[in-house]
Amino acid sequence: MTSNNNNSASADVALTPDAITQLRNKTFAVVDDFLPLDLANQLLSDAENLNSNGEFKQHYFQFGGSALAKPSIYELDLSAPDDGSMDDTMNKNLGSWKHVIDYIGPAFVKKVDELDKQFDDDTSTATAPPIALDVNARPAIKVQLNTGGGSFPWHYDNPGPPNLRVLTCVVYLNPKWKEGDGGEIVLWPFLSNPTTIPPLHRRAVLFYSDRVLHRVLPSRNRRVCFTIWSQGMNVNCKRDVALSKDVLQFTSYDQAVHFFAQSPLQRVISRAVYSEEYVESLLECIAGTREENDEGITTSAEKDKVVQQHNASVMSIMSKLRPLIDEFRRRKEC
Repeated sequence: MTSNNNNSASADVALTPDAITQLRNKTFAVVDDFLPLDLANQLLSDAENLNSNGEFKQHYFQFGGSALAKPSIYELDLSAPDDGSMDDTMNKNLGSWKHVIDYIGPAFVKKVDELDKQFDDDTSTATAPPIALDVNARPAIKVQLNTGGGSFPWHYDNPGPPNLRVLTCVVYLNPKWKEGDGGEIVLWPFLSNPTTIPPLHRRAVLFYSDRVLHRVLPSRNRRVCFTIWSQGMNVNCKRDVALSKDVLQFTSYDQAVHFFAQSPLQRVISRAVYSEEYVESLLECIAGTREENDEGITTSAEKDKVVQQHNASVMSIMSKLRPLIDEFRRRKEC
């Protein structure tokens, strides 16, 4: 186990300038061997112990005003208050996860901020803007357990205000994962090709929380990961959330594609552009493979309601932007 100090925490996180270059040029990055092997193994062991002690809770997600259970998905929220305090009993039981909360999370934020500023000093061109992390804000951290069968629908980690997430970092703890086990994360930068990434042990996947559509494929076996969400200084400002007529003054569809690919405003229209993919993943997620202790069993009526709410959202977008959405859908299929 690595000693608890800031220097060792920086050493625990294998983040290089190349990762930031990937992130700024592609809006996502994949970093293998992100954690030392002994630390990753200890985190996995401690996560299983915490689950055995009943610390993991059923995961829910919000859709159309309803809280829907994700079958087979359980999570443990490690996000400490701003003063860094947590329940004393919980602190004693966390084991190596206390190191993640107190040191690795904050060290990750500082390292990304340092490398991001270095990137801007070294180059003037990039697809994505500076990450501009709030280094004084503690990152949110959750551990997630998929017991087999669970999946996530297409979504953005930052759907809009008041969310302040700008960077997502998912770290996988799956030493026995093999092809066919499922549980891959799929990233779909706007109107680009989707990228499917296996959840290999000690692998980290970083991406912009407010502009990378993504989902998790059904897992056929047990899958463990934890996520660090870092806050940004310039998240969800007016230009990133208000799709006004002034914004839509494009001289060509190529210009429109370029704009939305780089802007969080893609969140406003993505449900319509990727309508079929959205609803398919939603139904796949809430069906899942249920266990005896799963909560919030979804009925056929509830599934129908999800589809109706999705379709109503899509029709609202189409009523205002049909020519643009139709063209984007055509390009998505090319």
